[in-house]
Amino acid sequence: MLVVCAALAGCADQTPQATASQPATHIPPQDFAPGTVVEGPPPANEAQLTNDPSAPANTPLCGTAAREANQIAAANYPEPGRSGNACVLSACYDAQTATYIGADGNRHICR
Repeated sequence: MLVVCAALAGCADQTPQATASQPATHIPPQDFAPGTVVEGPPPANEAQLTNDPSAPANTPLCGTAAREANQIAAANYPEPGRSGNACVLSACYDAQTATYIGADGNRHICR
């Protein structure tokens, strides 16, 4: 019985030791290989957004179907040119969605 009491007394005297927390490992910023990323100079007014150039009117993207869709959209939004935005003058402007097809072939939001 004496051995059991001594064993229990030994357990009671031990205080939990704080474990050292591991410092967060720092992940360095990722860099691209030299020459793969070309950054142009920022615009004079960085807050000003610009539109990408429009696709030409004679491309399949802005062909007959797109012009017919714009004529139908004119019934819903008859005067998009008065919005004050230059992209409404784009050959591929879609008044239904207020987007246009850029020279890269993707739809862009008028800014």
